[in-house]
Amino acid sequence: MITGSLDVGFTTYKYTVTPKKSITVQKIRDGKVQDIYHYQVGDIAEYDSYNLHYFGTIESIGAKTVTIQPRYSDKKRRLKFDTFAWRNGNQSIDSKFDANSDTMMYI
Repeated sequence: MITGSLDVGFTTYKYTVTPKKSITVQKIRDGKVQDIYHYQVGDIAEYDSYNLHYFGTIESIGAKTVTIQPRYSDKKRRLKFDTFAWRNGNQSIDSKFDANSDTMMYI
């Protein structure tokens, strides 16, 4: 089991990784756990964003990175654990899908 954290000002993301199985991200603000997100191999996760959030399927969880296969590309993306925690510890995937739908109406 691998643990770590990323401090981004008012928010801290703590993650617990079980290689080849799962990663759990806790969003902590003002010393209190606000949200907990649990991801396993095969789940949908965000790998990038600009105006829209970009998603793919988690293909593997290694000792240092999470590998995500984008839906519409053959190029796999590898995110370090702290980057994965920051991108996937903020909102639920459903709310990001909704945000994408709203944004696409204006771009």
